[in-house]
This record gives sequence, C-alpha cells and structure tokens, in this order.
Amino acid sequence: MPIQAKEQLASAGGTLTDIIFALGADDKLVAVDTSSTSPAAAASKASIGYYRSLSAEAVIATGANSLWALEGSGPEATLTQLANTGIKVQRFSKPRDLAEFYQFITRLGQQLDKSAAADALVSQIKQSLPELPASATPASALFILQASSRGIIVAGNGTVPALLFSHSAIQNLASHSGFKPISAEFLMLNQPDLLVVPDHVAQSAGGLSAFCQLPELRMLQAAKECRVLVMDSLLSMGMTSRIGEAVQQLYQFRQQTVR
Repeated sequence: MPIQAKEQLASAGGTLTDIIFALGADDKLVAVDTSSTSPAAAASKASIGYYRSLSAEAVIATGANSLWALEGSGPEATLTQLANTGIKVQRFSKPRDLAEFYQFITRLGQQLDKSAAADALVSQIKQSLPELPASATPASALFILQASSRGIIVAGNGTVPALLFSHSAIQNLASHSGFKPISAEFLMLNQPDLLVVPDHVAQSAGGLSAFCQLPELRMLQAAKECRVLVMDSLLSMGMTSRIGEAVQQLYQFRQQTVR
C-alpha cells in the first residue's frame, strides 16, 4: 500500500535512506540513522542514532509517525516500544544479490507511490554495470575490514564486497560467510592480486600509504606494492543506488592492476 501523504518517515539503514532519496521521495523523510551517509543531503535530516542501537526517545523526538527499519535494526525492545506508542514500524530485509536489490527498489517505489522512478532506477543500475569480457586475465582480491593487532577481518560470501567482486571479474579468496578473521598462514599461501579497503579503515590507519605499511599485512605482496583500492565505506559495504559506480571502480582498478 502506498505511503499516506500525512506520514512522516524515519529511516533506519543506509540502503533504505539512499533509495528513498534516489526515488525523489526524500520530502517524506524527517529523520535518518547515522549509517545513512548517502547521499550527502541525508545529513540535513534529523538523526535517530545508529540503526543497530536505536533510542525510542530519539525517534519520537523527530515527530516521525512511521519508522522504516532495515534488517538488523534494533534493539527489538526499542522497536516494540515504538510500535506501542503508535509509530508504525515496518521492517525490510537486506537484499543479498542484485535480483533482491531490484525487488527492494520496486517495493519501495510502490510504497512511496514512485513506481515509475523505481523502474527507471533499476534500468539505470543495470545499464551502469560493466560488460565483462568472455575471457579475462584471472584476478583475485580480499576486502579488508580490519587490520590491526587484534587480527585481520575480511569479507567472505554473502557480503556486499563479495557481490561487487563477482560483477567485476574478481575472485574473492575468502570462502567463509560474512566478515570473519583470517589467519596469517592463509594470507601467506593465498596472495591476492589486489586489496580493497573501506575509506574509514584506511583513514584510521593514517591514509593509504600508512595502511599499506601495516605490519599485519607485511606478508602480502599486494600491500608491499600498495595495490590497494580505497572505496567509500557505504559504497563498498552497502547496497545503494550507486552500486553500478562501485562495480565500475573495482573493475577499472582491476584492469589497471592486473595485466
């Protein structure tokens, strides 16, 4: 059912916020969570905190009468409390692949009375994906979420980085599910052609050059030669309307790096 004109939305989850803006329905938004960094205009909305640790008081204070909550939003007690106050809480599953992402966009378009805009956005994303050659030089990579004395955490199957790799003719060397630690022994035996890191991780290390010199990565030739692509954190870890741009960045870096 399309959203009612009088409803005022709070959005919990960067993917939700990004698509609401992309569909031109941001006038219905009164608040967003702190993971909603795309587009930049989202910063002009009131904040309800991080979507995984929402405060009922913060949501209520925005005047929102409807909360759209992406999978993982919570805590559950807060969502129940909000529903008990009369705020309509609607939950959305995280899309796991492009087919689910297109369905996600279509659903939001229907509920926002923006079906035509949703169809146009899906078409735009499909057209923005690079056409991969039938035969390409093999390339492998790791997406590093953490590299510190506490260990190295990389993206495995079922993650957005893995999805981006699959559409960029890149093999993800990590075969586990989700984001998990990986051993130094594994890294020594499985040398990736390139590394990908979200910008907040690179910045916390002191920038790209400092990241490449982290002692935890000393066994990787890709780090020694700084074959590292730094990507916008939400662009590389979340499904957004710019997913085609994310794939293009990866594919172009792959083409420049692997000959």
